[in-house]
This record gives sequence, C-alpha cells and structure tokens, in this order.
Amino acid sequence: MAFILTSKHGEDLQVNAWNWRPTLELLHHERVLDAEQYERLGLHSTGVGLVDEALAQRIADVLDRRLAAWSMKAGDRMLADLSLASEKKKPVVFTPGGNAESIDGNDLYSASYEWLATFRDFCRRCGGFDVC
Repeated sequence: MAFILTSKHGEDLQVNAWNWRPTLELLHHERVLDAEQYERLGLHSTGVGLVDEALAQRIADVLDRRLAAWSMKAGDRMLADLSLASEKKKPVVFTPGGNAESIDGNDLYSASYEWLATFRDFCRRCGGFDVC
C-alpha cells in the first residue's frame, strides 16, 4: 500500500506503508503530531490541509535533529520501536496460511535513512501537503 504526499508547491512524494508508519510514530513520539493528526495522516484521502507549511517545517526540523543525533547514514533504518538498525531488512514472503508468526513487525516496519532524508527535504520545500 502506498501513500502519496500531495505537495502545495512542486512535486508529490510517494511512500510505502512500511516506511510511513514508523515515520508517523517518530513524529507522534516527538510531539510534532497530536493523536488526531497521527491518525489522519495514517489514512488515505482524509481531507484538505492536513499539514500546513509551518507544520511541514517543524517536521523537517525534527528529522534534521534526529538524523544528526542518531548519526544515521545510508543503509541505516529506524525500526517501528524507534530503535536503529544498520543491517539490511530481511526479505519477507507472505504466503497463505504461512509465516505470520515468524514475522517481526518491529523489523518489518522500518524507515530507511534514505526515506527520512528524502521526506525531510520534501517538507522543506513542499509548502504543506495532504495525504492521498
């Protein structure tokens, strides 16, 4: 499942749920998003004006601060519990009636350094965005 972040200025940005969910968790944890914003940004097509320019800039500031504090680099990932991992994500194949018990959701949902940096840069220039 993909989310499309529709920019007020410039290009849109697409992100998969595997990267988007932990990103929202980080922003909620950092108190950039309240409970309602957190919930609405996790849904598709929830309305106009979800993130205004001021909030987009706050998001970019938090991402700058966290990426620097964590000393993240290319290839690193932020896991769902906001811990860091430097090893590559293990591929998972979903099969009917298969391996649900063996899937580590904390590892499955992880935001890559590359995604977080791309999202930060998007927030700096987007003028605000909606989620579609």
